Amino acid sequence: MMNHEVIHFINSKSKRVAIIGCGQLARMMALAGMPMGISFSFLAEPQDDPAPVKDLGYILKADHQEYNAQELYLLLGKPDVITIDKENVSVRLLKQLNQFCKVYPSPQAIEICQNRKLEKTLLNKLGLETAKWQPADNVEAIAHAGMDIGWPLVIKSCQTTSQGKSQWLINNSKAIYELTHELKPQHSYIAEQLVAFDRELSLISGRDIYGNIKHYDIAENFHPAGVLLSSIAPADHLQPQLIEQAQQAAEAILKKIDYVGILAIEFFQIGDALLINELIPRVHNSGHWTQIACQNSQFTNHVRTIIGLPIGNTSATAPASMVNLLGVPVNQEILQDESLQLHWYNKEMQENQKVGHINLSHPNAHSLTAKTQQLIADLYQPQDNQLKAS
Repeated sequence: MMNHEVIHFINSKSKRVAIIGCGQLARMMALAGMPMGISFSFLAEPQDDPAPVKDLGYILKADHQEYNAQELYLLLGKPDVITIDKENVSVRLLKQLNQFCKVYPSPQAIEICQNRKLEKTLLNKLGLETAKWQPADNVEAIAHAGMDIGWPLVIKSCQTTSQGKSQWLINNSKAIYELTHELKPQHSYIAEQLVAFDRELSLISGRDIYGNIKHYDIAENFHPAGVLLSSIAPADHLQPQLIEQAQQAAEAILKKIDYVGILAIEFFQIGDALLINELIPRVHNSGHWTQIACQNSQFTNHVRTIIGLPIGNTSATAPASMVNLLGVPVNQEILQDESLQLHWYNKEMQENQKVGHINLSHPNAHSLTAKTQQLIADLYQPQDNQLKAS
């Protein structure tokens, strides 16, 4: 039996959006959409913490495997459209839900982005450069890849997983057999060239149902401890031809898979060349700076596009940056700076967990960089000297 909250959601005259997931990205999508009069519901599975979306809409706490698609559609409040806040979601479920309402990005697009083999194949068919790679589902295939591509190799699972490792660095042929107990027969894998890149960049792009495409400034990302710590946009000293190359790549991908919503693309810059590392079919951590610098943040534009509105302006008013709060609180002294924009996720404080982020903006790019580095120092150096701005 439906409770009064979901009945109220169904009876709402506003557009109804259901989000598969209930983390900070779902939170910020809802906060962006609510001023437009949009109502939200969220699927919180047993392993999920729904705290970030508390009081932002109806929360369905359920294991999706215990219901058929029609039951889930009804329990989610008969939404007009369904979207995701994580790519580790059942494509089979999304395809079934698509029989009852729109799902954006499409299940087919999400499936390609979930599977590294499908993703790399798409990119290469479009003539877009990636690191050299080969399918490598067993130790023999890995050995062949080592001979063809060269060592070292990164072995990547083609299936997204929330448990256990999904990547391994193999330095030589002798190290292959250490993977024997790690590789799962039911999974597929690729062997990828280890790339010595100069820096990581990301492009956040969006496409609406009418085929309009817009791009945000390209950001440079910093991972001093293996987890994204900060992003700054626009990336410093990025040649115009590389910006054009990245945007053309995004447009080719968005059109080919008939994408609707926000897509993030991670690039490796090597000298004057760009290699695509990964496609992320959702709003992305490296695009949070758009909340302070743009008329329409990535969250606003994702919501706009999936409900059928034209994609909004993506121009930035000034250079901007974002610093993740990785298991650290923000003291009142830092918050005295009125130029900082704090986003808190309502999560419990845990080591290295993303509990919030801070956005900054400044008309001068060099001043912004200095201010971002000082903020990181103030937040982290007393606790962890490994986390430093690059």
